[in-house]
Amino acid sequence: MHYYGNFFIPVMKLKEKVRTGSKVKRVYDDPQTPYARVLASSDVSEEHKDELRAAYAMLDLVDLRRQFNELQAAILDTV
Repeated sequence: MHYYGNFFIPVMKLKEKVRTGSKVKRVYDDPQTPYARVLASSDVSEEHKDELRAAYAMLDLVDLRRQFNELQAAILDTV
């Protein structure tokens, strides 16, 4: 599951939260996958980014989704 979520599912990160009286306004960043955020980060070394690129190249989205669905069905069968 972590490959599917980290490499293929975009997430909106909270950039700022401003309180005005009782109301709270939330501002979100553009949706990106955690993988894309790491590649865009200057805090991560190029060696680690190369390792992530190699892992991404080996992934098959269709196969990951099939495995995810099978695990989800197995969980629902046990409940």
